[in-house]
Amino acid sequence: MATVATQMRERETLSRCLVCDSERIQAVDAEYNLCRCEACGYIFDNPRPTLAAIVDFYSAPKKYDTWLVVEDSREELWKRRLKKLLKHAERGNLLDVGTGTGQFLNLAKPYFNRVSGTEVSQTALKIAKEKYSLDISQGQIEDCNLPKNSFDTITLFHVLEHVPDPKKSIARCKELLETGGVLLVCVPNDVLAWTSKVKILGKKFGLRPFQKFSPKVGVPRVFTSNEIHLSHFAPPVLRRLLEQSGLEVIEESLDPYYASTGIKQMLHSGYYAFHRLLFGLTQVNRYDTIWMMARKVTT
Repeated sequence: MATVATQMRERETLSRCLVCDSERIQAVDAEYNLCRCEACGYIFDNPRPTLAAIVDFYSAPKKYDTWLVVEDSREELWKRRLKKLLKHAERGNLLDVGTGTGQFLNLAKPYFNRVSGTEVSQTALKIAKEKYSLDISQGQIEDCNLPKNSFDTITLFHVLEHVPDPKKSIARCKELLETGGVLLVCVPNDVLAWTSKVKILGKKFGLRPFQKFSPKVGVPRVFTSNEIHLSHFAPPVLRRLLEQSGLEVIEESLDPYYASTGIKQMLHSGYYAFHRLLFGLTQVNRYDTIWMMARKVTT
């Protein structure tokens, strides 16, 4: 397994926007390797870790230990998402991209004819096999040997922010969907969320818990947190990406992403409910996450 120092050296630099293909790229926070496309507003890490460094990071032997410890609260999280998904999803074949340990697929089995998944982490694949008897395709969605037009529903729960080429990943998902099938994308709302603004203020005031965050964007420096996010989406950018890929957005809302118990669950639930109300009144998402569903209307 590569060390953090090795991972930091495994970088690549982009010269074009991965959403709109523009070359109008400007540094928004050079110290944190953050750039913005002036044409579409997409914010991304640049330079950034390579795919090999990302796979190595998520294949660490103990990477998913905390998920297993909080398995019960994570099950409630997946049940909330599944209930929301089933309002639009056909009960046909489901593909979950970046399925992690497979807990969602295991819960979704009774509601679909067939469930499948993809995952790059060797550690997560091992857990999915041993715990849920799931045979998951290893690798990026673009590289997995899956038949075209074979899925009625495809889900990407907090995956698109990790992938090297989000436009290419969405195009591959469209290719795998049946006409009329739906694609669900959930990502962090890094750019517009209130919590991001709090992190920016905390950093500017020099508060210790906020030292790893960019004072301009509010996202952490790569390899200083438990996740590697290459893309930092706002709802308009994600919508543009889906629509330019030939998909019709049919629902935009908030992803109920919190996994907690007791008092923390009550607080998270209240915070989520408040932002649902705010979004319903203003159509502006200031919550921590984005939920966006799109339909394939043409081949």
